[in-house]
Amino acid sequence: MEKKEIVLNLEKEGEIFTFYGDPDCKAPSVEFNNVLLPGAAGPEPHVHSLQTETFFVLSGTMIARVKGQKERILMQGEKIVIPPGVVHSFTNGSTEEPLVTRIMVEPALDFQWFISEAAKSAIRHGGSWKDSPLPEIGHLMWLSRDQQRIAGLPYFIQVLLFGILSIIARINGTAKNIAPKPL
Repeated sequence: MEKKEIVLNLEKEGEIFTFYGDPDCKAPSVEFNNVLLPGAAGPEPHVHSLQTETFFVLSGTMIARVKGQKERILMQGEKIVIPPGVVHSFTNGSTEEPLVTRIMVEPALDFQWFISEAAKSAIRHGGSWKDSPLPEIGHLMWLSRDQQRIAGLPYFIQVLLFGILSIIARINGTAKNIAPKPL
């Protein structure tokens, strides 16, 4: 049986996620495709505290930035593995061709749910990560605080800030825009 394809297109960002099936927090991994259009910036520096993230470059040029390492340029057929707890980001190294990667996150935990809900919020509010309402994204970050973190902001401050934003989101009703975590 073929799994359903879930495509999340952040038009303003020039980023497309393609998942193959619904989130499964108990799965050993989640694999998906990510496309960054020419010149797209990619994600800000971040950390997955409990998961290993592996990037396989299917086509294009990837610039990988990993804390404590020299910036790396990866081409088709190359891969990079980011261990848990390591700050990283990546971008499309070309202004002419898309970067297509296959990304594997191990274990899956709530990664697919988290990215899907963040992308849906961005799409609902204009198509860019920056368009999402702060309380809504703060609530999502609060729900996933044990797994997803922003680099450069101390963890205790993130817990405090996202906890307050989560309360605001529950009060103003925007928390209802985020689907519950799958069990």
